Amino acid sequence: MKNPVRLLTLSLLGLALVGAPAAGEGDVADVASLRNTFETAVAALNGGDLDGFLDTVHEEALSFYACGPTSGKQGREACAIDWNLFFNNTTGAEFRTSREQYRVIGGTGIAYGEYALSVLYDGKERMTVHEGRYTMTYIHVDGRWQIIMQHNTPAGDDPQPVRSMRPPGR
Repeated sequence: MKNPVRLLTLSLLGLALVGAPAAGEGDVADVASLRNTFETAVAALNGGDLDGFLDTVHEEALSFYACGPTSGKQGREACAIDWNLFFNNTTGAEFRTSREQYRVIGGTGIAYGEYALSVLYDGKERMTVHEGRYTMTYIHVDGRWQIIMQHNTPAGDDPQPVRSMRPPGR
């Protein structure tokens, strides 16, 4: 035998690889479940089903939108206010995603990619398309994924207008 240490090392490495559990099997199922939750939420939004979307939002979730009136507020209620304002002032909104990516790290899931939001604002005659990037962070609670933070950032160099729900002078 030319190099017994090398042979022993290779043998141990081989045994470790054979004996190790298949890496990522649980991760694949978790990622598929996360993806399904995200796609269900997007379908609910596109169908005008706000309750269906909010069902995926944790009670203590945070929302950060570059131009949302409740951006940075905590809770499902703040998210509901933001989306209600949106749905009450628009028609035919469609949220499309591309370059979707999903990651699961322990009990945390992340869905991120790019979006194009097509919307007809009431009182306008042409469709407006907003494009940008999104990140949805989820936690696994009671056997299901729930959004704990959503962050949408518009593409482009121009800052978005700031809107406030507070009356002037407050």
